[in-house]
Amino acid sequence: MNTTLTLDGPLAALRESEIRLLGDIAATLAEMGDTTQEDRKRLQDVTYDLRDLFFLVAVIGEFNAGKSSFVNAILGDELLPVGVTPTTEAIELIRYGDTISRKPTMREDGIREWTHPNTGAPGVAMVDTPGTGSVFQKHESVAKAFLHRSDLVIFLISAKRAFGETERLYLELAKNYGKKIILVVNQIDLLQPKEQQEVRRFIERQAEEMLDLRPLIFMVSAREALTAARNGQPDSGNIEAIRAHLRGVFSEAPPAKQKLLAQLDMAENVVKRYQDGIQGKADLVSADTAKVREVQQELEKQAGGLDSQLAGARAEIDAVFEGMRQRGITFIDSNLSPRKIGRMPSREALQSQFQEVVIGRAMRDINEATGGYINAVIDQSRLYWRGIIERLNQLRDLLEQELSGLD
Repeated sequence: MNTTLTLDGPLAALRESEIRLLGDIAATLAEMGDTTQEDRKRLQDVTYDLRDLFFLVAVIGEFNAGKSSFVNAILGDELLPVGVTPTTEAIELIRYGDTISRKPTMREDGIREWTHPNTGAPGVAMVDTPGTGSVFQKHESVAKAFLHRSDLVIFLISAKRAFGETERLYLELAKNYGKKIILVVNQIDLLQPKEQQEVRRFIERQAEEMLDLRPLIFMVSAREALTAARNGQPDSGNIEAIRAHLRGVFSEAPPAKQKLLAQLDMAENVVKRYQDGIQGKADLVSADTAKVREVQQELEKQAGGLDSQLAGARAEIDAVFEGMRQRGITFIDSNLSPRKIGRMPSREALQSQFQEVVIGRAMRDINEATGGYINAVIDQSRLYWRGIIERLNQLRDLLEQELSGLD
């Protein structure tokens, strides 16, 4: 029974090279710490899938959007269980096979595996995931954890609950992984033709405006398609359009080649995300280094300005003292010479005259010189610290920008 893809020649060598590359990326991420653990697990999952090679078409959507019924409609066979409650608890994986297995095999990783000849092509597997937005958190985590392993994502949307927040988040995640995406609006039998067109336009607008996505959109009714198949009637649920699209996808290139390329795209998106993060940190460090240089230059500029002010103040004080010295010499020659002995004024009068002639306004001049220097120090310090605060605010803004970009 043929269930997997077989490779030989260049494709086989490419697979081995890709597996080694994924291992190298995972090893590099391990050196970056525990924060990379989830992405390392994703790379390990992809490596496992490349070993057990098959092309994965993952069907993802909110619970009760009719995912299991849709997969059954694609198969043209009521293979998977369906219900009005979130029935899919595990991953249901339907491999291509020559015969139909009505009883699944439970794998060690918890995936229930079936076989069916209508998955689309040899080596192609369809995956029915637990519903997103489910009341069961386990369902949500299982669906999210499997998204990165897909090679093609069919995102199923209920016609009655078109494009909620959960769907937007999952579509954005699939886009970030670089996945091929098609949108399928199920349960259109619950709407009138006019309402169907309104829902289609709404989804197209939301996908483009919110996610910059322009995927193919199919409007189907899995229930009507299954009813027609059960009664041996032609497809009335528009499921055949999706089958035709999938056949076209598989005919573009061998599914094995497409899988190798799809998982390379996933790895490239993971690497790019970390490169962008590292570049952002490098830019922040560069900005910090530039700020330090600016502060250093500002300090040097301030120091130079203060040195100049200090030299000017010292020169003024030196001039004051030199003037006092010259006036003192003149005063002594005039009042304390031997020829005036006996005619000298009283001590009190001499002191008063010395204070007036020699000291004069020297103290005021010194106070003015030192006061000017002190004022210059205060003014320049005020400007300096204002500049420092502005730079610190800029650095804080840079840090906040980086923190707001973390997942």
